[in-house]
Amino acid sequence: MAVTTMPLVSLPPHHRASPPPPTTHITTLNKDRYFSNHPTVLLINQASNSKQLKQIHAQMLRNGLFYDPFSASTLISAFALSPLQDIGYARKLFDEMPEPNVYTWNVLIRAYSSSQTPVQSLLMFTQMINLCKSCNEASPNKFTYPFVIKAAAELLDIRVGKVIHGMVVKMSLGSDVFILNSLIHFYASCGCLDSAYRVFINIPVRDVVSWNSIITGFAQGDRADDALKVFHEMQGDGLRPDNVTMMSVLTACTKKLDLKFGRWVHLYIEKNGIRGSLNLNNALLDMYAKCGRVEDAQKLFDKMPEKDIVSWTTMLVGYAKAGHYIAARRHFDSMPDQDIAAWNALISAYEQSGNSKEALAVFNELQVSNKAEPDTVTLVSTLSACAQVGAMDMGVWIHVYIKKHNIKLSCHLITSLIDMYSKCGDLNKALEVFNSSDNKDVFIWSAMIAGLAMHGHGRDAIELFEKMQEANVKPNGVTFTNLLCACSHTGLLQEGRDFFKKMEPVYGITPGVKHYACLVDMLGRAGHLEEAINLIKTMPMPPLASVYGALLGACKLHGNVEVAEQASARLLELEPWNHGAYVLLSNVYAKSGKWDQVASLRKRMKDVGLKKEPGCSSIEVNGIVHEFIVGDNTHTQSKPIYGKLNEVFEKLKSNGYEPNRSQVLQCVEEEDMQEQALHLHSEKLAIAFGLISLKQSQPIRVMKNLRVCGDCHNVAKLISKVYDREILLRDRYRFHRFKAGECSCKDYW
Repeated sequence: MAVTTMPLVSLPPHHRASPPPPTTHITTLNKDRYFSNHPTVLLINQASNSKQLKQIHAQMLRNGLFYDPFSASTLISAFALSPLQDIGYARKLFDEMPEPNVYTWNVLIRAYSSSQTPVQSLLMFTQMINLCKSCNEASPNKFTYPFVIKAAAELLDIRVGKVIHGMVVKMSLGSDVFILNSLIHFYASCGCLDSAYRVFINIPVRDVVSWNSIITGFAQGDRADDALKVFHEMQGDGLRPDNVTMMSVLTACTKKLDLKFGRWVHLYIEKNGIRGSLNLNNALLDMYAKCGRVEDAQKLFDKMPEKDIVSWTTMLVGYAKAGHYIAARRHFDSMPDQDIAAWNALISAYEQSGNSKEALAVFNELQVSNKAEPDTVTLVSTLSACAQVGAMDMGVWIHVYIKKHNIKLSCHLITSLIDMYSKCGDLNKALEVFNSSDNKDVFIWSAMIAGLAMHGHGRDAIELFEKMQEANVKPNGVTFTNLLCACSHTGLLQEGRDFFKKMEPVYGITPGVKHYACLVDMLGRAGHLEEAINLIKTMPMPPLASVYGALLGACKLHGNVEVAEQASARLLELEPWNHGAYVLLSNVYAKSGKWDQVASLRKRMKDVGLKKEPGCSSIEVNGIVHEFIVGDNTHTQSKPIYGKLNEVFEKLKSNGYEPNRSQVLQCVEEEDMQEQALHLHSEKLAIAFGLISLKQSQPIRVMKNLRVCGDCHNVAKLISKVYDREILLRDRYRFHRFKAGECSCKDYW
C-alpha cells in the first residue's frame, strides 16, 4: 500500500467534533469559525497533492468536521481554487453538503467561471437563485455577481449578461465598483463597447481597475483612439497608471502603428517608476517590432532580465516581417525552446511575405526535426504557402496527415484546403472537401465561390451562392468580391450588375472599393468603357489604384489608347512607383503599333529607377517546385528543356502557329529576334520542362506571377492538341485549362 508523504494526525478524543445526531435530515453544526484552528482543518493548507486532500476529507467525515460549514468550505476551496485544483471532486463535496452557505456557493461559481466549462458557473447561479426562492437558502451577494458576470463574458453571452446586469440593479448593487468593473469587461468582451463605456462613466468612484478595464476594452476592440483618449483622461483624473494600464496603452499604440506615442509610453514607464514585468516588456517589444523598429526591439530584448517564448517569438516575427530573413533564422536557431509557436511564427512570416518556398522548406525541417507537432496554425499557413506556389503534392500530403492524425477539421482548415486545391488546379478535389463539410461558415462558402470563379465557372458560382442563401448563411463583403469576379471572368455582365445593385438594399453590405473595382473590370472586359468611366466618377469614395488598374487593363484588351493614357495618369498620381501602370500602358501602345511611345515609356521608367516585375513561372514535379524566369538558363536541365522547346516550336509551326509579335514590348526590328524573345517566356519554359518530366497521363500545372500573354496562351492551346496533354496554367487573375486545343476561358480573359 502506498504511504502518504504527509502523515495524518490522529486526534485525541477531546479534539474530535461531536457527530450529528441520527436524524432524517442532517443539518450543519454551526455557522461560525469555531473549528478554524482545528488540527485537521489546518492540515488542508499544508497538503501538497489532491490525494492528501482526499485523505483529509475522509478524516473529516469520520470526526464529523465535514458537517461544519467553515471546515467543509475550506476543503472545497482547496479543491476548487488552489493549485491542486480538482473541480469535479469539489463539486461532489459541495453536493454532499446539506446546507452550503453563500461562501461555498461563491467558491464553486468562481471556480467554474475560470474553468473550461464556464456555463457550469451560470447553472450553479441559477440553482442558487431557485433554492433561495423556494427554501430561503443562501442568497447571492456582492461577491457572487463578479464571477457570474465573468462566466457570461467567457461565453460571450450578451443576453444572459444583460439579465444579470438587471438583477444587480434590482438588488441595489449598481454602485459596487467590483461588480461594475466586471460589467465593463463583460460588455467589452462581447463587442458592446458603447455599453461598456456607459457603465464606466456611471461609476461613482472609479479605481484603477475601472480605467484599465475600459482602456483594455477599447484597445482590444480596435478603438485605439478611444483607448488613448481615456488614458489621457485618467491622467487628468489624478490616478496613477499601473503596468496593466501601460500594457493596454501599448496595445493601442501598436494597432495604430504610432511609434512616436509608443516611445513616449516607454519613457513614461521608466520616468514614473512603473514596475516592469515580463508581460509589459513583451508589449513594448511587440510595439517596436510591429512599428518596424526591430533595432530598438533588439536593444530592449537584450536588456530584459527575463524572457519567455513570447519574447523570443515576437523578435522572430519582427525580423521576418521586416524582411531580415537571415537575422530571423539566426534568432530562431538561438532560441532555447523551439516550440510549435516559434515554428509557426517563422512559417507564417515567410508565407505572408510571399516567400512561400522558404515557408515550405521550414515546414519540411519541422517534420524532420521532430521537435514539435504541427498544429492547426502550422497546417493553415503551410497550405496557404502551397496554394501560392502550386505545391499540390505537399498540399495533398498535409490533407492525408490531417486524416491520419485525426485532426479536427476546423473552418479555417477546410477553407485552407479548398483554397489550396482550387489554386493548385484541382477544382474537383476542392468541391469534394467542400461537400464533405457539415458545418459550412461564410468563409467556406466564399472560398468555394472563389475557386469556381478563378476556374471560369461563373454559372456554378452563382448557383452555389443561391445554395448558400438557402442554407441561411449570410454573405459578407468577401463573398460578393468573389461573386463579382466570377461574373467578370465569364462575361456575365447583367448578373454582375444585379448582384452589385442588391448588395446594400437586400444584403445590408455597403459596396467597398474592391467591389467597385470588380464592376469596373467587368464592364471594361465587356467593352463598356464609357459606363465604367461614369461608374468611377460617381463612386461615393475616392477611387484607389485597383480601380484605375482595372480600367487600364480593359483599355489594353480593347486597344483604347486615349482612355488608357488617362487611367495611367490617375494611377501614377496615386502610386508614382507602380511599375504596372507603365507596363499596361506600354502594352496598349504596343498593341496599337505605337513603338515610339513604348520606347519613351521604357526610358521614363529607367529614368525614375523603375523596373518591370519579371515574369516567373513555377511547376511542381515529384514534390519539388521548379521556378523559371524569362530566358532562364540556370536550371540543371536547361539543355534538354531548350531542346524540347525547339522541338515544340517546329511541330507547332507545321500546325499553323504564327508568333504574335505584338506581345514583344521592345522595338526590335529583326523578326527572328522578336520570335526568339517570345520563345523564352517563363511559362513556355515551364511547360517544356513538364513535357520532359511528367508522364503522359499527368496534367502539367504551371503557376505564373503575371497575366499570361496572348502568344503563350495560343502556344499552350496548340501544345495541348499536338501533344495530347492537359495543361493547367494559373496566372495572376485566373486559371486556364487547355485540352485538345481549347481553353476553358473560351478566349474571354
